[in-house]
Amino acid sequence: MQSMLANSTNFNERSDYAVSLVYVGKTKEAVELLQTLEKEQSGTYIVAANLGTALELLGNNEEALKWIREGIRRNPQSHEGTEWLHAKILEAKIAAQKDAYYFKKHSVLELDPQHVSSAMTIDGRTLSPKQVGEAIEYQLQERLQFVKPPDPAVASLLFDYAAIEAATNILESAKGLLKMAVEYGYPADRVEAQIKLYDRKIASMKTEQNILYVIYAVVGIGALILLVKTVSFVFSSIGRLITVGTNSRGRADRINTDN
Repeated sequence: MQSMLANSTNFNERSDYAVSLVYVGKTKEAVELLQTLEKEQSGTYIVAANLGTALELLGNNEEALKWIREGIRRNPQSHEGTEWLHAKILEAKIAAQKDAYYFKKHSVLELDPQHVSSAMTIDGRTLSPKQVGEAIEYQLQERLQFVKPPDPAVASLLFDYAAIEAATNILESAKGLLKMAVEYGYPADRVEAQIKLYDRKIASMKTEQNILYVIYAVVGIGALILLVKTVSFVFSSIGRLITVGTNSRGRADRINTDN
């Protein structure tokens, strides 16, 4: 299949071949082919997007950012509208090239774990926590096909994703993401502080659940006791009525007998 694509003169097939070159690690060849395709048919979205990705894998982040932005311009809804995050990743990687400690002090999105439960504005666009979380998940799925730990950008994304997950979904899964962040090189001291915070919240939630269970149990037992008392009262009342009725008939029988 690959040899067939390599000898093809069809534009789309050669574009697919460039992608296959990236997957087998021949990224430089992929860049050269994509650059040729761009000259032949300028304006194609997929060429711009793949060129940006291939250049990033070669470490040319500034040129990669140029092409990712061009891809967004050509097709803003590509990759389910998440390529804005790819651009943010490249911006952070460029900053890290200038400051070796950048990812020890910053994250890709600079999210504050204490303030991610409401809409946030990123590069002029207002996004809900759900939209940001979905964008991170999508970009991570694509990125992890090529990137192995340690990788500060991925570690940073995982940390940001954990903040979103903790605020909008499940604390236990947020802890799992934080542990992955450490595996990819995120500062362990920052992660440990968050994990301790999540552990306290989880313990608090379990305590609240236990209190609720006790309340439900007390209410249930109380209702059962009330039901038993009510039934007992009803049966007792019926019993008294039957007794009274029997006595009344008995007295009436005796009176009639006397007559």
